[in-house]
Amino acid sequence: MQHLAHETDGLCAHGCLAAVGYTGQVMDKYTPRLMFQLLLAAFFILCVVVSPSMAQSGLMTGIVYDDRGEPIRGATMRAENPAAYPRTLTTTSDQKGRISLVGLRSGQWHFTVEYPGFQPTSFAMPITAASSSRPPRPVIVRMERIASLILAGPLEGVDVKLLRADLTAADEAYAKGDFDAAITGYSAALTKAPALTSIGLQLGNAYRQKKDTAKAVDAFETVLKADPANGTALYELGEIREGEGQLDVARDFYQKAATADPSWAKPVLQLGILASNQGQTDAAIEQLKKVAIVDPKSAEAVQAESLLQKISR
Repeated sequence: MQHLAHETDGLCAHGCLAAVGYTGQVMDKYTPRLMFQLLLAAFFILCVVVSPSMAQSGLMTGIVYDDRGEPIRGATMRAENPAAYPRTLTTTSDQKGRISLVGLRSGQWHFTVEYPGFQPTSFAMPITAASSSRPPRPVIVRMERIASLILAGPLEGVDVKLLRADLTAADEAYAKGDFDAAITGYSAALTKAPALTSIGLQLGNAYRQKKDTAKAVDAFETVLKADPANGTALYELGEIREGEGQLDVARDFYQKAATADPSWAKPVLQLGILASNQGQTDAAIEQLKKVAIVDPKSAEAVQAESLLQKISR
């Protein structure tokens, strides 16, 4: 046993490769049991030596600029590698456009950087284990504005930075439940870019959250003046009128929403629910079956199937 201890000390002193080679030399000297113990010791040393290097992860850093050389704050970068776990990681750039991701497994990664009003930028690069003595050089990401938005779109002549600041503040207030501040922010943004109907929708939602139905209706109707086939605005008005008991008006809005977006199952489901609540069984079954045709993988399809089963009982 003292000789075996001496041999295993030699394994520790010479590392994993020496250990494997050394077991070959002593194979004829020891019993199977002792041989098993020696191989187990070698395996343990192999784990101790290899694990730290395997645990190392890679780092990616970069700086996001716009096409005028200004840093972009709030750009989203998504990193993807099917062979890694997790397969996808995301982060956002800070006020100086700096962006970084840690914990990337060594290998080839695909990166996508996105920001509203700019063309998405994609690139691929290999990632290796991080080294504290030599950090990776930052990748320079330059994003190009969408020309149509600048030259002839809804943002023509708009100070995009001020608009973005209003929207960011409004979104943050909305998330915190401060709907008065959200309404102020969305209203300011809408004044700057009245053609952006998405802002009008958010303004209407903020009014609905505040229980100010009249102003919510005004906001959604304003959206429809600019975009008569806006399915979301039509649906929201349908919900408002249904809540007020104006069921025929609500049905008309839901039908228009379904027509405006034939791939959207939500207004179709609501038509089925409305018919069911009014005791119109045949009409309800027709609409609920249609939900599965419109979008069979949606949550609405699951709900429609459940309602169909109840109606059939």
